Amino acid sequence: MAKKITIENIKFADCPSAASECIDRAKKLCIELEDGNILFFPTCPFDFPQQDIDFLLKQKQNKAKNRKNIAYKPNHDRLTNADVKTHEEMQRLIEVMKNFSQKSSTFLSKLLTPYGSKWVVDYASFRPFEEKGRKLRIRARNDLLHTDAFPSRPMHGNRILRFFMNINPSEGRKWMTSLSFQELVEKYGGTENLPFPSPINQKMAARLGKFFKKTAKNIGFPVSLRSPYDQFMLNLHHFLKENEDFQSKGPKDHWEFPPGSCWAVFTDSVTHAAMQGQYALEQTFILPRDGLISPEKAPISILERVVGWTMTDSSLAN
Repeated sequence: MAKKITIENIKFADCPSAASECIDRAKKLCIELEDGNILFFPTCPFDFPQQDIDFLLKQKQNKAKNRKNIAYKPNHDRLTNADVKTHEEMQRLIEVMKNFSQKSSTFLSKLLTPYGSKWVVDYASFRPFEEKGRKLRIRARNDLLHTDAFPSRPMHGNRILRFFMNINPSEGRKWMTSLSFQELVEKYGGTENLPFPSPINQKMAARLGKFFKKTAKNIGFPVSLRSPYDQFMLNLHHFLKENEDFQSKGPKDHWEFPPGSCWAVFTDSVTHAAMQGQYALEQTFILPRDGLISPEKAPISILERVVGWTMTDSSLAN
């Protein structure tokens, strides 16, 4: 079960990144994350202007049922799923989301020094809807316990680290956490409803996948196929959300993140649910296994020890 590690009064100016005490602190915090704990910041640890927050609180999201968040893609400087009326408003929203993405990335690259040179800065998102009572299909609901997996973007063993900020001016964001990834695999992995991939079937699927991927790329389509690891992680995500017994009777810890607070967690291994809250910012980082302090604790490593074979294939990735 996750623990909350509170971090206050971080001052990088007093601690150059090359100093041994900074390196030691960064390593310890990375280990806490890899152990399945939550880094908690009672106040925002970087300067994020109130005028940007005020602007975000006025924004609306496109009501398409298959879209959960307003998403900002740093690599393309592009925004999706926002309900804006003018070009000027869109540009302002892009500017604010870019500012959050850059400032949160810069801060965490200093705090978590071992990660900063290895990770890929992924999407940032703004979550303007109230989570409690939100009408979404069961696999898209945030208020059900789950581990993260991206249906359309396979990770191929890479990890999903997320940094959140509650910009709600008056209400906390309420979370729930449950079993660790190791405990989930031990309890449910290999059962009828959550089988481990078969190495024989996967070899055949991989050969077919490589053929279709090569064909698609030859005609100009970017393709990244799911590895056996990604298929298991997606199945786990669905299994947990659809498992009424686990949702109602499984062990739970409850957390509340007050207005203005921030937190970071590996959401691919910490079973979590956002039970209540509106107006949250989030920045995702994708971290390779060789960028971890303890790669043996990564979900991919845990699974490979259990099944006894390699569950990723670099040729399936982009």
